[in-house]
Amino acid sequence: MWILELVVILIVSVTFSNIISHFVPEVPISLFQIVIGLFLSLLLGVNVDIDAHWFMLLFVAPLLYNDAWRFPKRELWELRGPILGNAILLVLLTTLIGGYFIHLLMPQLPNSVALALAAVVSPTDPVAVQAIAKRVKLPESVLHIVAGESLINDASGLVSFNTAIKATVVGTFLIGQAVTNFFWMTFMGLIVGLALGSLLSWLRDTFDRVGLNDVVFHTVMTLLAPFLIYWTAEAVFHASGVIAVVAGGVLTKILSDQHINARHPEISVTAVRTWEIFVYLLNGIIFVLLGIGLPPIVVAVVKNAQIHTGQAILYGVIVWLIIFTIRTLWTYGNQVVWYLRNRDQKPTVKMAIISGLTGVRGAVTMAAVMTVPAVIQDGSAFPQRDLLIFIAAVVVIVSLLVATIMLPIVTKVRSSHDFTQPEISDAELPETGEGREAELSESRARIFAIQVGIETLREQQNDTNRAVVYELITRKQNTIAQIREQLMGEKADNAQFDNSELRRIALDAQRNRLQQLLVEEKISILIFSIQSRRLERLEKLIGADKKFDNSAHWVRILTRRALRSVRIWLSDESNKQFKAETSLAIREMAKAAIKALSQHMEKYDGDTVLHRMERQNAYELIVVYRYQIEHEKHPDTPEQRELDDKQRMELELLALNAQRETIQDLYEQGRITRQAGINIRQFINYAETAALAGKNEE
Repeated sequence: MWILELVVILIVSVTFSNIISHFVPEVPISLFQIVIGLFLSLLLGVNVDIDAHWFMLLFVAPLLYNDAWRFPKRELWELRGPILGNAILLVLLTTLIGGYFIHLLMPQLPNSVALALAAVVSPTDPVAVQAIAKRVKLPESVLHIVAGESLINDASGLVSFNTAIKATVVGTFLIGQAVTNFFWMTFMGLIVGLALGSLLSWLRDTFDRVGLNDVVFHTVMTLLAPFLIYWTAEAVFHASGVIAVVAGGVLTKILSDQHINARHPEISVTAVRTWEIFVYLLNGIIFVLLGIGLPPIVVAVVKNAQIHTGQAILYGVIVWLIIFTIRTLWTYGNQVVWYLRNRDQKPTVKMAIISGLTGVRGAVTMAAVMTVPAVIQDGSAFPQRDLLIFIAAVVVIVSLLVATIMLPIVTKVRSSHDFTQPEISDAELPETGEGREAELSESRARIFAIQVGIETLREQQNDTNRAVVYELITRKQNTIAQIREQLMGEKADNAQFDNSELRRIALDAQRNRLQQLLVEEKISILIFSIQSRRLERLEKLIGADKKFDNSAHWVRILTRRALRSVRIWLSDESNKQFKAETSLAIREMAKAAIKALSQHMEKYDGDTVLHRMERQNAYELIVVYRYQIEHEKHPDTPEQRELDDKQRMELELLALNAQRETIQDLYEQGRITRQAGINIRQFINYAETAALAGKNEE
């Protein structure tokens, strides 16, 4: 019964910390959770004693699996050099060099314990960095490197930590034996993780083929995966469960993206949302448990005759300084090497310091250090266990506090957006005074949210839904264009929104291609005449006032369609031939327009605001022409239309959900007003209702 009560207390504590953090966003939520844990321990007498193996299984395994599941594929590849260097070489250097200096600082710590302490504080915590980045403008490269390295350095750091702890428990530390054990745990853990990840993916595909595609079933399987992989690696093969979980998570994610996500997007959405809640609770519970466990550890440190409490705190601060110095020097050295090779970006101390400050320690460090056993193999107490845990906790707290205080001072720039979302161009940002955080207007916030929805649609694109994706993106781009037309009345300089030149280039290319098709006798005079008239109408719309009576517009369209039908009836062509030639003309003209736009944009290789907006405008036009091509190629059968309707609704709901989350993030960052957030969410709710009703309106 006590366990159930404890679970409720921990969940309520995490929820309460989130409420406090909402009103005091300047302070990392982890610090509030530690304080709540202290309150539970000191005032309510709550005490928790968890077995080390179970703690790793219950907390570390799912946290690492989630990191692997959400690993940044593109950034991981583009920045693979710095990421792998930070995640592996920097961790090993931190463990060896840091362990050496820690032992010099605290001779009472055996060599193996000093190495264990250096190893456990080496992994970075991207969650804490993301929370800070919402308020501080950090370089994109630094953010991507931290996100990428956190996936791997958790594994390398914990393997090093476990190796040092096992050497302490056994009582001997032989470098050869330690290295052999390290490589066995690493490679065998990698093999186990890949094997079980493949097996779980195969089972999901098998169940899906036999019709067992229940969302709840697949979500439960995903939740059980890290526990199964970790237990198998540790208990059966005596390998690194950490490496196994990371390897299995990465492989499962890749295979899942190729199969389940394509056929059943709702499974992916449900699994992601479930994992967000699960990991949110696990992260919070770890820090609450740290707060609960601190008083007994502090009491043990106070009673320690070898060291004073103030001295122990000072040791913790110095250990953080050692880790920070190693990371800063490593980053500066990388900059020097990069400059010597490429000669394009001079090394700066400021960038090295920023990288050092972003090395915040967090949940994985605390989860690991709390698994240190109480006794070693001969039955005696683990040497300086309480001091080890205390110093690790001090390092975590100091890294959070220093990053929170120093990063705004070093960068001198407040954050203009949440780095987890696509970057909004400078043209979409309002002008602000010096020292004042930018506030997005309701219109610009809507544009930003819709752009995030477009990014979500791009991520979901595959061979089966490409036509629907282009259709939805085109519709959303039209919505953005309408909002921008309203913004034109708010700004005198609207050159960034003008795509007249690009549209004329595309129309000229279409007109030339249409003439070629006529000369090559691939289309008739009738098709040439109809399409030429269409191009002429489109050209007249360039730069014209787009405000017109909607009913009159549709009357003109219906009239033209009626006249076209009469011309087809009077001609010698059959309706089937007419449709085939029309489809050919539209596809070929669209391809010509895409080619012309692509060639035109080759000269825009700069990174000015104008160049970025020009590339964005060109991309939006290219998407329209790609949709025309896919629409003409798409089969028009009752079965296909039914499938399209289903995909359209699922994709639209995904995009709208992304837009809703973006608006919530902007509100939490203070970038939009409460009323603007309410108004935009009303638009999104209406669009969601329309999508569920099959209307798919923006």
